[in-house]
Amino acid sequence: MSEPTTPLMRQYTAIKKDHPSALLFFRLGDFYEMFFEDAVLAAKELQITLTSRNKEKGVAIPMCGVPFHAAEGYISKLIRRGYKVAICDQVEDARLAKKLVRREVTRVVTPGTAADSSLNAEDNNFLAAVVVLDGPATTGHSVGIEISKIRAGFAALDLSTGEFRATEFTGTDAERRIQDELEQLRPNELLYASTAPLFDKPESGGMGAPPVQGRQTVAPPAGRSSTAWALTPLDDWIFAPDHAIPLLENQFGVLSLEGFGLAGKSAAASAAGAILHYVRTTQRGSLDHVDRIGFYECQDAMVLDAVTVRNLELVEPLFSSADPGITLFRSLDATITPMGKRLLRAWMLRPSLDASEIRARLDAVEELKQQTLIRDELRQALRQRFPACVRHWRFRLRRDYKNCTA
Repeated sequence: MSEPTTPLMRQYTAIKKDHPSALLFFRLGDFYEMFFEDAVLAAKELQITLTSRNKEKGVAIPMCGVPFHAAEGYISKLIRRGYKVAICDQVEDARLAKKLVRREVTRVVTPGTAADSSLNAEDNNFLAAVVVLDGPATTGHSVGIEISKIRAGFAALDLSTGEFRATEFTGTDAERRIQDELEQLRPNELLYASTAPLFDKPESGGMGAPPVQGRQTVAPPAGRSSTAWALTPLDDWIFAPDHAIPLLENQFGVLSLEGFGLAGKSAAASAAGAILHYVRTTQRGSLDHVDRIGFYECQDAMVLDAVTVRNLELVEPLFSSADPGITLFRSLDATITPMGKRLLRAWMLRPSLDASEIRARLDAVEELKQQTLIRDELRQALRQRFPACVRHWRFRLRRDYKNCTA
């Protein structure tokens, strides 16, 4: 891209330099416009007309645009295909501007941070991160780590619900166990350190292939299913424990992460902190709903690989032409809210091995089965989406449950 000559294109170029990996939606009046390579790519992906703007040094500038009022639909389409979109808005009234209207990027939408109505209500939209640490808990990344000393951290956040979880693995099977987690959660975006990716052999199913714009299919090892997610490399320092852990403590308003089970789990905390850094960087809104994180041990749940899940027809029929209603999920699903559907799906894909947790779930089912009036009123409140009513009945159920078990 040559040096622009007009004030408008200089403004565009300066903003684009800050977001080189995203498609820049540049607000001009009632349209979001794209220029240069972004315009060529967007026109192809969105099937819209590619035009050109005034020539810069004798060369026409590729250009395309979408109406401001319909932009969300176009953005959703790009996000589903694995692209990132930086939305640049006019931040002052054009009538009051003395010269060029001031513009700023107000948010960056990525596959792992999208939270709009176009998302499937039954699926979580997870943003995941992986990180490798070696040696003592306070050290950071290292290239050429001795395999037996690997501590791999994994974290995932669903920004739409605030669900935040983390775990870590050690030893020679860290790669396999991370792959299992990715197959279970199916994140839409994966963050990793740019110079120290977890797996450096893409031909063997690793994740070290150079990232490009758009969704990528990561070839799995033999016997595993193919999975696709958007890869996002970040600077190494973002994953450093001394940067990531204070971020988490500040977000949750605590002096230590011990209460969340992350004490001494620096790899898991580093992955979680990298996610929080990324979300704060790309999203300009409040993150108050992300108020907790849970550390989990994989041995607490049965690991079902993607092939097993498919053969058992837990959530999808074995053949695409089959009726979706034949799956176990459809047979059991009587939930009302998207959150309920996601929870039921998560429980089916990761069956608990904790006897006390299983008994607690059965007790809760028995309680609601017996308390028909409370159950009907609760379902009605959920249908009407009255948060206050939901909180009321949640409290009442807890109180009644405590009374019946006292």
